[in-house]
Amino acid sequence: MCHPAILTAVSVAGTLAGGAVQARGIRQQADAEAQAEERRAQLADRQKDVNRTQASFERKRTLERLDRVLGNNRAAGAERGLSETGSLTDIADDNAYEAAQDIEAIRYRAEGEGDTLDFEARAARERARSQRRAGRIGATGAILGSITGAATTLGNGFYSSVSKIG
Repeated sequence: MCHPAILTAVSVAGTLAGGAVQARGIRQQADAEAQAEERRAQLADRQKDVNRTQASFERKRTLERLDRVLGNNRAAGAERGLSETGSLTDIADDNAYEAAQDIEAIRYRAEGEGDTLDFEARAARERARSQRRAGRIGATGAILGSITGAATTLGNGFYSSVSKIG
C-alpha cells in the first residue's frame, strides 16, 4: 500500500494539473468565440463598403437614365417641331425631380444600411472583448479552484497524519 504522503502529493499534482488544463480550455474557447465575433465585425465592415459602392453605382445609373429620358424627350419634341419650352420643359423638370427623389432614396437607404452595419460591427467587437475578458476570469477561477483543492488535500493529509500521531 502507498504511503499517505505519496497519495496526497499525487492528488495535489492532479488537482493543479486539472485546474491548469481547465483554465487553458476556458481561454481557448473564449478566444475562439472572440475570433468569430471579430470575423462578424470584419464582414459587417466589408458589407458596408459593398453597399456604399452599390449605392454609388445606383445613383450613377439613375443620372444616366435621366439623361437618356431627357434626350429622348428633346428628340421627340424636336421631331414634332416643339420648342424646349412649355410642356416639354415641365416634363423635363418632372423627370429631373423624380430622378433627384430616387437619388435621395438611394442615399438614405445606403446611410441607414451603413449605420446598421456600423452598429453590428461595434457590437461584435464588444462581444469579442467580453469573450476574452470572460475567458481570463474563467481561467483565473479554474486555477484558483485547483489551488484551493490542492490546499484542502494537503490540509486533510496533514491533519489526518497529525491525528494518527496524537
